[in-house]
Formats: sequence, C-alpha cells, structure tokens
Amino acid sequence: MKKLLLTLSVITLLILPLNVQAEEEPITLYMFESNTCQHCAQALDYIEEHLDEIPDNLEIMTYEVSADNDNALLMNEVAEYLEVDTTKNFGTPFFVIGTEYHKGYTPGTWEELFEIANDYSKNGDYEDTVKKVISDEDLKVEAHALEDVINIPNPTVTIIVYSVFGVIVLGFIALMVFSRK
Repeated sequence: MKKLLLTLSVITLLILPLNVQAEEEPITLYMFESNTCQHCAQALDYIEEHLDEIPDNLEIMTYEVSADNDNALLMNEVAEYLEVDTTKNFGTPFFVIGTEYHKGYTPGTWEELFEIANDYSKNGDYEDTVKKVISDEDLKVEAHALEDVINIPNPTVTIIVYSVFGVIVLGFIALMVFSRK
C-alpha cells in the first residue's frame, strides 16, 4: 500500500507541472487621446471594429488629455522620459507600450502596436513606462479602460435582451394562434 501511494505521489508530482501553464504577464498599451481629435476617433473606431485582433494579454487604457490637465501633464512627462521629439508631429493620439511609442494614427498603427506587444510577450522584457512615470512623479491621473471609451456590448446583457425579446415574440405568436380558435 505504501508503495502504491508513493508511486501515485511521484507520478502526480511529475505530471502536475506539465499541466500548469504560466500566466502571461499582462501588457498595457496606453493611448493618450483627445475628444476633439479626429485621428483619435478613427483609431477608436478601428479598434472597436477589430476587437478580436487584440492579443489576449494586452490591456488598452486611454487618457483623455484635452479636458484633463493632469492627463496632459502625464503625456508630456512620458514623452520626456522616452525622449520623444515633441517639436514635430507631437499630439494626440500618442501611443505608449513598454518603452516604445507611436505618434499619430494611420492605417496599420494598431497592427504595429500589437506586434510590439507580442514581442514583449516573447522576450519577457516588458517595462510599464507610464506606470513608472506616474509613480515617480506622484501624478493623480484618470485612465479609462477601452471598454469605457468604446461601445462593447456586455455578453450577459445581450443574452438577457435577446431572451426577453424571444419570449415576447413567442408570446405574440401564441396569442395569435390561440385567439383564432
């Protein structure tokens, strides 16, 4: 009996680590945007239509800078930390992921940013620059998750709405069938 328990214990110890997957470190992509910026709106429209392309371990956070001076200060502090040339083409949208940045928005911007996120996942050398600047400068800023900025339907609400609609339609059908008799 002791040999059986020992054998099962050894097998469990050998097999268990094979089934445990290391959870990938979440990577955050920051978008500094303005409510009055048409390129920001285009970037948000694109990502809203292509949610399925966002890598699983990527979180997208936005900072609105036109109406929030603290968020604008953060954008400038991050640009200074990353040694961004702010004399040419600097404004919104401004994307930061790790120690990489992208100024402006053109078709293909999201794909480039997703590739950077994938590279960080593979290499494991991700450093959250924005979080570091916030901590170092002791800034009080307000970020919004992508879900707060674009219209992402809640799956639970969608199921409930369709279920209620289905019950109403079936009720009308039943009413019409039984009222003819």
